[in-house]
Amino acid sequence: MKRLLLGVVLAVPAFVGFGTSAYAPKAEAAPAQSCEWDYFADDTYSEMVGNGTLSCSGRWYLSGVRTSYSRVVYCFPC
Repeated sequence: MKRLLLGVVLAVPAFVGFGTSAYAPKAEAAPAQSCEWDYFADDTYSEMVGNGTLSCSGRWYLSGVRTSYSRVVYCFPC
C-alpha cells in the first residue's frame, strides 16, 4: 500500500509538470531596437494623423491612425 501511495505522490507532480511544459506558449525574442513613427494623411507629409511606438518589450503602441505614409522619429538599441 505504501508503494502505491508513494508512486501516486511522485507521479502526480511529474504529470503536472509535463502537462504545463507541453502547453507553454512559444517564447518570442524582443526587438533589437525601439522605434517611434509618425503617420501622415497623404504623401505631402503635412498633416500628422497618428503616432506609433514599438517598445523594447515588443509591445506596439498606437495613437491616432496608422497609414502607409510614415516617417521614423527615432530608434535606439534595446
